[in-house]
Amino acid sequence: MVSILLLEDEHYTRRFLKKLVSENPLVDRIIDTASGKEAINIASEHNPNIILLDIELNPEEKLSGIQVAKTIYDFNPETYFVFITGYSQYAIESFAVHPYDYILKPVKKGKVNEIISSLADKIKKRNATRNNSEKIMIKVNNEIIMITLSDIIFIEKNGKFNLIHARNNIYKIHQTLGELEDKLGENFLRVHKSFIANIEKVVRIREVGNRSYEVGFDGYDKVALMSRYKFEKHKHRFIPL
Repeated sequence: MVSILLLEDEHYTRRFLKKLVSENPLVDRIIDTASGKEAINIASEHNPNIILLDIELNPEEKLSGIQVAKTIYDFNPETYFVFITGYSQYAIESFAVHPYDYILKPVKKGKVNEIISSLADKIKKRNATRNNSEKIMIKVNNEIIMITLSDIIFIEKNGKFNLIHARNNIYKIHQTLGELEDKLGENFLRVHKSFIANIEKVVRIREVGNRSYEVGFDGYDKVALMSRYKFEKHKHRFIPL
């Protein structure tokens, strides 16, 4: 399953594309926007696997789709970019972000589904390879540290930093939750905009009001938060204790 960000400033085209993409069974989530600046913020927060973006945006934006892609590529080079355009003259300029493909207007359903299916297969294989790795590499101050995945309990956003709660230490890092999310494998779940939890370590989920839940971990006294939306979406992955 893949997550997709759609950037298209034409309302009817965006609505058509969103409906078309959402009908693909390989798509788990789709977020759409007409704003290049908002697309950058969404990509930073949600780390989509695929971004479909129009090259020619509203002049008031003062950003083209290629400029948006370059900004996102700087902090998430693993994202797959697919440009939507009615012209071909942008191909050379767009090489900077290594686009996977182009969708030429008028958009054809078969082409869109072909691209999504192909990318979903690539993402699945990439994640499977990554999940076979038992460690991830993080930078803490001037050190590069290897952390065993099974030692990580949860990760939380803390101001401009993120804290990795591991079995024997807490690491303060600059990498964003979005950058970490795909590197951690299937046992790690984004349970809140500020928390990623290792579901193998979860021993209880307690409702605490204000549309949120408290997540407790085996042998660890600190807790994470889970939003009601994430609870409803992922509760099938937790076994009641």
